[in-house]
Amino acid sequence: MAQSGRTLIEGLATLMLVALSALAAAPTFHDMRGEAAVSSLDRRLRALVFRCRATALMRGRAVALVFDHQPDGEWHIFVAEDGDNDGVLQRDIDSGVDPIVTRPLRIAAGEASPGILTEVRVPDPLGRGALRGDLSDPVRAGRGDKISFSPAGTATPASVYLTDHRRCMRVMRVYGATARARSMAWRVGWPTWRVIGV
Repeated sequence: MAQSGRTLIEGLATLMLVALSALAAAPTFHDMRGEAAVSSLDRRLRALVFRCRATALMRGRAVALVFDHQPDGEWHIFVAEDGDNDGVLQRDIDSGVDPIVTRPLRIAAGEASPGILTEVRVPDPLGRGALRGDLSDPVRAGRGDKISFSPAGTATPASVYLTDHRRCMRVMRVYGATARARSMAWRVGWPTWRVIGV
């Protein structure tokens, strides 16, 4: 009788160790929420890229997706349209010559937003070692924070890095020749980036 009691206790202890191991390996609710927020932002930005490209083609004028990083850390992301046939320029946006044609997407500091994790080694999405360049600049679109789309269906080649500021990232890449966007995901612990479904 005493032998079967010990077996039950050993069985329960083993079951508890297996459950604790599974719990430790599973992502936390906070991690899953962060990944979902980054994924949602990525989808919204790809929809804006599609809208910019379509608008530029239909209206026969340049359109830009503008990333405006505020001093308080908030991001304002909006679409502006060329009003004087010289491309979308910041001075023309500021003066109202190039009108803002969407309500700005406002992202508060600390939320899933454009950004690059700096506390860990982030691999280069192209597979060339670690991500290089200015890690405080998550919007890499030529010399500014603006992705321009032409009436010919081309765009500024760009990479926009997104993060939950904890452990996951995405990169939305806009290809210049086609003005189409594709995304890749990376999480702390992954050796490489993974392509997101088209």
